[in-house]
Amino acid sequence: MKVLIITEKQDLSTKISTIAKNYGADTIIYKWFLKALDNLEEIQPDVIILSTSEYPRLWKTLVQFLKSGFGGPNPRTYLYKDIPLSEEDQEKYEELGISGYFTQINENSLNFLNTNAPLPVIGEVLFSMPQDGKIISGMINAVNKNELKCTLDFAEDFTGVEKIPNLNVRLENHIKNCSARVKQFDKFKNSLILEVQ
Repeated sequence: MKVLIITEKQDLSTKISTIAKNYGADTIIYKWFLKALDNLEEIQPDVIILSTSEYPRLWKTLVQFLKSGFGGPNPRTYLYKDIPLSEEDQEKYEELGISGYFTQINENSLNFLNTNAPLPVIGEVLFSMPQDGKIISGMINAVNKNELKCTLDFAEDFTGVEKIPNLNVRLENHIKNCSARVKQFDKFKNSLILEVQ
């Protein structure tokens, strides 16, 4: 995993880099935001960590830049903020596609860098493949508005489809039947991102 850290504070970058390396990640540190942005396509990081206290408005520029396709295939973006976020800021982060934020620098708060950490399970999905009727099941790892991030039990049974017309979702003992659009599928990680319609 390649982690890009953008901060002018050396103590901050050193702490984050040390923890990231303990998790087996390679780190690249930039002190200047514009230089990092300029080299983003060449670096192609898996994860970007940005200190928002140093760049209070520029993180939005970074997100827009990433949405336009620069920086490789969909790097995850995490923001460091030394004070907790307001509810309004949390909603804004979710709307813009920020993967998460942290207010402390320790192994627990940077656990998203640990590729061996088990994903949380908050629900289940069950559906049949439209072409052949094969039943696919999996765990829901995260929910963001109408988006589900899932880990499939048997990814080899999932064949490229754009839409799942009959999806059963169980969250907090509530079962819902809906349709969904496939946003992303990673066969190697057994991961699937669905947009519920």
